[in-house]
Amino acid sequence: MAATKSTGTAHAALSAAGSERGSVDVAIVGASGRVGRRVLELIEARRALLQRSGVRLRIVAAANSRRLLVAPDGLAAGRIADLLPEGTASTDPLALTRSPLRPDILLDCTASADITAQYPRWLAAGIDIVTPNKLASSADRPLAHAVAAAQAASGTHLYDSTTVGAQLPLLATLRDLHRAGDRVDRFEAVLSGTLSYVLGRLQQGCTLSTAVSEAVQNGYAEPNPARDLSGEDAARKLVILLRALGHDLELGDVDCVPLVDAALLDEPDPALLLARLESADAGWRARAAVADVRHERWVYRASYENGQARIAPERVAQTHPFARLAPCENALILHSEFYKAAPLTVAGPGAGIDLTAAGVLADLVAAAQRRAAASLYSSAPADLVAA
Repeated sequence: MAATKSTGTAHAALSAAGSERGSVDVAIVGASGRVGRRVLELIEARRALLQRSGVRLRIVAAANSRRLLVAPDGLAAGRIADLLPEGTASTDPLALTRSPLRPDILLDCTASADITAQYPRWLAAGIDIVTPNKLASSADRPLAHAVAAAQAASGTHLYDSTTVGAQLPLLATLRDLHRAGDRVDRFEAVLSGTLSYVLGRLQQGCTLSTAVSEAVQNGYAEPNPARDLSGEDAARKLVILLRALGHDLELGDVDCVPLVDAALLDEPDPALLLARLESADAGWRARAAVADVRHERWVYRASYENGQARIAPERVAQTHPFARLAPCENALILHSEFYKAAPLTVAGPGAGIDLTAAGVLADLVAAAQRRAAASLYSSAPADLVAA
């Protein structure tokens, strides 16, 4: 009974100390983009709820590709996007973390390779990173290994759960299976919310160019959807999933078949690109008609089997689980040592600004809670921690 009382007293004291702990400092890059702006809106809207759960986020710096705001005492999350045009002109990503400003967490809401190139430096300096940016987690081996080495050396974390499937637990599921020692024999997946939407609309009678335009307007695709249509975005997600299972591979190891002729995707102007896609409408209308006659449906299917990774537009029978996906849904069907009797299936909406932003906020809260807990235990008296 005495031991129980001592432990209870220790937990009560730690809880009291936690309620008085300071804020976790956050710097955000990509603050005026669609995902970044939405994350900031969620932080502002849920500030009271976060604080009641012991999470106090203080945004000490914010940047986009042109401007930088720095405020050691904190910026109002809901006003950052409007204030950024008045910030200091800056295109240097290191300005976000340059001394004396050194945040606890760097929130990267960009799709920038220049930003991800700085991840090893930031992680090695003790800064956690939260991001939906796929370019680091799917990077070629030198950067990927540097990111992993920096985390191992410093104890920091890269929170990247929204790089695959928005808020769906696809990446977390595979990481948990790998940690548990499961052996994954094969899996197939629909990983592109954009192409899921486009092909779903095609089967509903929509033209390809109109479906892509709708995907952009609805926030399922970037303003220039070339990376989605080329298959690169989905292939990067496949690389991230396979790395979660312990495979050391990179983008060039994936057999990637684009949705449309690669020559159509060279146009950098989004409006002109959408216009050029009209030349592919007739071909895809015919493919959709053939699939309908054969009781099939087109999906953009990722697969891994016998050491081979592939992603391509393929037809599946209408009885296949992928044929029943709603436009923009993602899915994973996995066969492993643990799942021999029946495959593990995870499915649901896997695209959209709101879902991605909500997942990013969840990662940010997890990072902040970990930071706050580490600070709490490091400052607690030795006898209290031991108890």
